[in-house]
Amino acid sequence: MVEENILVNPLWWTIIILLVTSFVLFYRVVEGPTLPDRIIGINTITTKIVVVISLISIISEQYFLIDLAIVLLMVNTVMGLILAKHFERGAEG
Repeated sequence: MVEENILVNPLWWTIIILLVTSFVLFYRVVEGPTLPDRIIGINTITTKIVVVISLISIISEQYFLIDLAIVLLMVNTVMGLILAKHFERGAEG
């Protein structure tokens, strides 16, 4: 089996760019001025990780990882909805 250089495949470049931008977003999570900024940062990082997992599953042809990505995306969506409802109730009271 011939080893492929990972820097030749454009999907690997996409994964590298997504991971680098996730680390940049981590600064927003740590130093965010408000709690909603931090929550949006975590939501964005999680969405990027879902895309990375999906791309890795396509490259490695292990499609069961897409199930993991779908579950992570559902948890991320529910977390966002719960936190939005919590902040809405806090603003009213």
